[in-house]
Amino acid sequence: MTESISRTWLFARPVVAESDAAKVANECFGVSGTAVEVGSQQDRNFAIRGAGERNILLKFDNAATTEADREFQTLVGGALAAAGVSTPAQLVPIPGVEITHETVSEVGEAETVVARAFEWVEGAPIADEPELRGFRAEQLGELAGRSVSGLRGVAHAAAERDIQWELSRALDVVEQLADALPLERRERCLAAARRADAAVRAAQHALPRQVIHGDITADNVLCDARGTLWVVDLGDAAMSWRVAELAVTAADVLGRTGSIAHTGRVVRGFLTAATLTETELSVVWPLIVLRGAVLAVSGWSQLDVDPGNEYARERLEHEWEVFERACAIDEETAYAQLRLAAGMPHRPDIEYAPLAGSRPQLLDLGIESAELDRGAWLEAGIEDRLAQRALETAQAVAAPFGQARLSRVSPRADVPAAARARCIELWTAPGATLVAPYAGELTADGDALELSDSGVVLRLEGVRALAPAGSVLAGALIAVAESGPPVRVTRRFAGVEPADPFVEFDGEYECDGASDPSLLVGVVPVPDPDIELRSERARRDLAMGGASERYYLEPPRIERGWGALLIETRGRAYLDMVNNVTAIGHSHPALADSVSRQLNLLNTNSRFLYGLYADFTSRLLEHSPDPALDVVIPVSSGSEANDLALRLAQVATQRKVVVAAREGYHGWTVASDAVSTSAFDNPNAAGSRPEWVDIVSAPNSYRGEYRGPESGEQYVAELRERLAELVAEGRPPAAFISEPVLGNAGGVIPPAGYLAGAYDAIRAVGGVAIADEVQVGYGRLGRHFWGSELAGAVPDIITVAKAAGNAFPLGAVITKREIVDALREEGMFFSSSGGAPASMAAGLAVLDVIRDEGLQENARVIGEHLVAELARLADKHPMIGAVHGSGLYLGVELVRDRETREPAVAETREVCELLLRHGVIMQATSERQNVLKVKPPMTLTREQADVFIAALDRVLEEVNSEEL
Repeated sequence: MTESISRTWLFARPVVAESDAAKVANECFGVSGTAVEVGSQQDRNFAIRGAGERNILLKFDNAATTEADREFQTLVGGALAAAGVSTPAQLVPIPGVEITHETVSEVGEAETVVARAFEWVEGAPIADEPELRGFRAEQLGELAGRSVSGLRGVAHAAAERDIQWELSRALDVVEQLADALPLERRERCLAAARRADAAVRAAQHALPRQVIHGDITADNVLCDARGTLWVVDLGDAAMSWRVAELAVTAADVLGRTGSIAHTGRVVRGFLTAATLTETELSVVWPLIVLRGAVLAVSGWSQLDVDPGNEYARERLEHEWEVFERACAIDEETAYAQLRLAAGMPHRPDIEYAPLAGSRPQLLDLGIESAELDRGAWLEAGIEDRLAQRALETAQAVAAPFGQARLSRVSPRADVPAAARARCIELWTAPGATLVAPYAGELTADGDALELSDSGVVLRLEGVRALAPAGSVLAGALIAVAESGPPVRVTRRFAGVEPADPFVEFDGEYECDGASDPSLLVGVVPVPDPDIELRSERARRDLAMGGASERYYLEPPRIERGWGALLIETRGRAYLDMVNNVTAIGHSHPALADSVSRQLNLLNTNSRFLYGLYADFTSRLLEHSPDPALDVVIPVSSGSEANDLALRLAQVATQRKVVVAAREGYHGWTVASDAVSTSAFDNPNAAGSRPEWVDIVSAPNSYRGEYRGPESGEQYVAELRERLAELVAEGRPPAAFISEPVLGNAGGVIPPAGYLAGAYDAIRAVGGVAIADEVQVGYGRLGRHFWGSELAGAVPDIITVAKAAGNAFPLGAVITKREIVDALREEGMFFSSSGGAPASMAAGLAVLDVIRDEGLQENARVIGEHLVAELARLADKHPMIGAVHGSGLYLGVELVRDRETREPAVAETREVCELLLRHGVIMQATSERQNVLKVKPPMTLTREQADVFIAALDRVLEEVNSEEL
């Protein structure tokens, strides 16, 4: 039987050697490189990878693939791309070159096969992930839905293909290929396929047909480094039932997970992008059974005609698993579950009775809930208090299924809590009665009741039964809510044990033991934070483009902060160890109140007269390091502050040239970028500075040209020499700009005497000294408010931002009155939002909090503790080459060898990723990206500092430099 049918459906892969594939890629498509075979059922695929060349996928079609088939697949690929489905572009061959390859088949017959080349996607198949998670199942379903919608209306003569994967032919395929199965599996497969086919045939008149991809599975969907999903392999595209697209994807998910909940999420995802009739939904499960049967017989048959196909051999058990798992669940139960997943009652033509007498009012306990602002989420009993308040105007209050509750997030970043709800919690008035939402069998288990029908089990915990076990009608009184804790409502599948009511942020929140009961209870479901997380990453990339910098390739979605914590939408708090922008901590109530109050009063530009302008500037001048620095000009950002500082210096001196220390970063305006020399921020910085910018060595005594504690004078001597040369060239400098503490290098403190010497040197040639304190000012260094004070030096101009507004748009330039007055010769300065009332209110609030809460002293105390603990770690971990900085502006420099100081670049990257898993936000800095930048909010506590130290200790133990 197999032999007679193999000429129609079964083909051995073409015989193509890797060397031949590399030759074809070069001669036909102009891509040179090595060829490595990639698995395929009936074609022959190769990855072509070459140094300096773009990588491609080279496909040799099996002998049965016609030119019309190829045209059709190209048409399908174009339609998918037009619909926003990412799919590899097909390459155009070199004009005039034949893309055929002469070979000899497995049986010794001469063959001519056609080669096609496609864009290579740097990613991994979803199938390679350790487990197929629920959100992935939903994403796959959504891709199937988008594919169906994108291919609607596509027409081509080759679409009516006689291929074994087209499900309307499934029973024929199974019956003709079943002999290839082992005897013990053959009859089971035939019987199940015949039952399933009969169910589908009974409804086929109502099943819309169109072109479908036909194979959107975890093997054929790749995830790239930015999280984009790519659909590959158009070889199974054909005219078929529309619902077959969904069934193929659902069958794959079922086979990989064995979970009806995950299979339901495929349906849910599909419906976000496509429509589905009730009739189509009714045949999904029979089609899943048919897909499993086809996979089973085709795998074994393929090995009959192509015994060396290891790809097919490795998939045999997975494909049988699809069939087994589909048959293990009866069709009525499966249909009920898929209806619920689709947002329909589990039986046609029923309506659910309100469990609590009416639709409950939603109680939002999520990460962004306004009810949990100002630290209320940390209060014991906050959930019950909010629920009782809501019950004053509502009959019942419900906290939704699937929501990550801020009220349950652990403030210990290293000890995440189970915060994501696998249940609905229902608060009612004391003694409130509950009714059966649907007819079913009622059973009791202690203080829990379960109502079952068609495999759907609704479980109520924390109730007292009012009805005896047995059959009940919809709307019948079944229980009374006990006083005290809320009633927990869950849904599970018959025969599966109930799951824990809450799960950690990275746990599977919906499973066979805990699935969404919202429809049964009358509660509007909340979106899955995992799905929203990935959607937000894609939206960010689309909105900002490729040049937008972000922390981590797969960043958590942060929507709330508190103190030194950042809280992601899936329900975990991270310790923020990098955010020097938020000096007084995240979401400080004093800042929120001050800005909110001012926005209710006035927010306009600084040309108007209002008291806050002078209030802020005079308060900031209280921190001036010298009485001569007596003027403040508010602006909106650090870039704007540095831009203005450069302009002031040039106007005041009537010169143009500015000398900047190497490896610095000063901003993104034209002028501030011109004096930025960080090769990390701009790899071409050294060779692309304008003629008015001159560069001198960074005073880095650990890694610079001159090293050691006595190197300060050497760096100053170099600067003096260069200044003298500029004067001799007739290009006397207007200014010297540097960070007093080298922030971009990771908190490196210049050697003793450098900054004072540098300021003396620039003044000696008639220039001014600019201290970029955007990162290190405002008391962060502990013992001093300004970085220049740490060095015992006084600049002519200070620029600030970041901490000044605690991430509110505020910066400032502090300078001498005569320097500002010189600007009047060229015109008045004005910034539309710089100095606006709300910004001034923010600036005053920050200064108040730093003073009132002793944050500068806290930076000193906690900083000294961190330095001591890091020194202890350095004794244990040779990878720590040096600890830079002061207060809460530190840098931990990682090296592969303390003698050579070879930067541990890959290791540092790995340390940052691993720290995230331990609940710590950390990023690398410096030209070499081998320094951990430790610059947390100044509210950091000793306990939080110890959490960071413990996490770093564990992570350094995990990282082995020889393996990276």
